[in-house]
Amino acid sequence: MRRELYSVSTTDYALVTSAFTLLGFEPALELDEAELQSRFQRLRTQFHPDRFSQGSALERRLAVQRAADINAAYATLSAPILRAQHYFALHGVSLDEAQTLQDAAFLNQQMELREALDDARDPLSREALRNQVNLLWSQIWRDLLSADFEDVQRIQRGLQRLQFLQRFLQQMDQGHAHNPG
Repeated sequence: MRRELYSVSTTDYALVTSAFTLLGFEPALELDEAELQSRFQRLRTQFHPDRFSQGSALERRLAVQRAADINAAYATLSAPILRAQHYFALHGVSLDEAQTLQDAAFLNQQMELREALDDARDPLSREALRNQVNLLWSQIWRDLLSADFEDVQRIQRGLQRLQFLQRFLQQMDQGHAHNPG
């Protein structure tokens, strides 16, 4: 068990190429969710700090750090937007959080969605709106799948759109309508 911890932990997480590498995947936007869950469970069990409770202070500290790294990698890869941001960052494209979306058509679409959410009072209306948002999500995701890494603006625009749609769906789930003013 000691060799197992040292052999993996000697590769400092900061030096590990990515969350993909830590969980044994090639970087990709789409992953097999069942395989991701399986690998996470296997690694979580393999490097659980309790397995190293009888080790030295260094071994215990390394085990805690490795468990935290595995959890962080799983959190990144299991969330599509975080996975996409991580994937594109590995290819030199990062999302500029300070940059606002300069897309009049999408901004208008956002306002229309907010108004539709305000008007969607019954379950059927809300479900129709959810389906519309899920369709938009799928279209943007497909666009990202085909994006060239050199098309930085296209990728950033797609990631920003997905972030908006994710927040919108979360608001729907929480039952919050947009109340201007």
